[in-house]
Amino acid sequence: MTRPTLLDDTQVQSFLRHGYITVDADLGIDFHAGLHGQIRKLFASDTNPGNDILAKVPDLRRVLAQPCVAGALASLLGSDYLLHPHRHCHQNLAGSQGQRMHQDSYEADQNVRHHRARWLMAFYYPQDVDARMGPSSIVPRTQYLTAEDQHGSADELPLEGRAGTVAIVHYDLWHRATANTGERDRFMVKFLFTRMSEPETAPWRHDGAAWASTGSADDAVCAHLWDWMRGQTGAAHKPEVLSDLADGLTSGEEMDRYAAAYRLGAAGEEGVGILMTALREEGSRRVQANIERSHTNPAQFEAAYGLSAAGAAAVGQLTELLTDEAWWLRASAADVLGDIGLPAAASTGALSEALTDESEWVRRNAVEALGTIGPSAAASAGALARCLTDSSDAVRYNAALALARIGGGEAAALQAATEDTNHYVRELAAEALRR
Repeated sequence: MTRPTLLDDTQVQSFLRHGYITVDADLGIDFHAGLHGQIRKLFASDTNPGNDILAKVPDLRRVLAQPCVAGALASLLGSDYLLHPHRHCHQNLAGSQGQRMHQDSYEADQNVRHHRARWLMAFYYPQDVDARMGPSSIVPRTQYLTAEDQHGSADELPLEGRAGTVAIVHYDLWHRATANTGERDRFMVKFLFTRMSEPETAPWRHDGAAWASTGSADDAVCAHLWDWMRGQTGAAHKPEVLSDLADGLTSGEEMDRYAAAYRLGAAGEEGVGILMTALREEGSRRVQANIERSHTNPAQFEAAYGLSAAGAAAVGQLTELLTDEAWWLRASAADVLGDIGLPAAASTGALSEALTDESEWVRRNAVEALGTIGPSAAASAGALARCLTDSSDAVRYNAALALARIGGGEAAALQAATEDTNHYVRELAAEALRR
């Protein structure tokens, strides 16, 4: 078997900055033409197969197994990444008007949009696509932005390419299908991938380089993510004027606010204290709007990014917050502990107790957090198995994924979950059994 072609430092830094990378699954013109023909025939004789596209066109697996595709995914998600059971073939009909710019919803779930790349999508073209055929289009450097609508952005970039083009994008990158002004339908097959273990070393061809700073507003975010992806903790220097950064949490452009949060996260206990105060204020001010906003976890708060960046320094206070009277703060604490990942292992006991919280959102976020912490949370496997019968689809879905990430659990409970009414619960329970 050919070994995956891993990315190098320059490519990974470009992905962190721009939110995407394009590779060529060079299997030959005839191969991609054959896939294109199978897909067209499928759509002509049936409705969109949705999640069954891979089963009905199994040669698509050869695209995903191509060294450049598998290598890029392994470089960004680790070698044990999971091909998620959600996949979809998009048909952009000739004469279509295109879509609005958007971020995808998390299938059967409402996840907090984390900056750390634990979820990726791949867009595969089985035919040559030019600007007239309505290619997928992205806005580079928007994967970390959620507050500002990117429709109409002057930076929009149509992803044109020859048959075999695969664009791998951060799950939260703003994108859309453009208008198809040509005479032929355009097909694109979308696959979803997720990280199954937290990074401890760089999985790409890394030469030890530090983040290549450009002085732009997103440097603080990207530099932190670069260190996280190579298994290192914060590289930022302690700021001298924390009061200015505290003011920066609520002023300026969205990326400027994130930069302030990340710099406070690098400032130790004093910065964590400021961020915790900001989280309480922001939570009370924004939670109702988050509830009313579609595809949004109520714990989507900006101050949380700084607490995630603080890592171990924030674990103690976040663990205490799991028992706060306000459910949205308990939900946020669970979410941030999960985003912190391995350094939050000491919170496993408290997160396990949160699995019986009266709030669905607290349970959902605590389940995901334990899965992200991974094998270090193995003691919670029994409690997670009981979550496989929760009344909430999102809790059951994340419980199955968490047990797959942990690599343990009660086989009988997982086997029963393979009969769940929810497609993703069934598939992820089966994956947990395999693992």
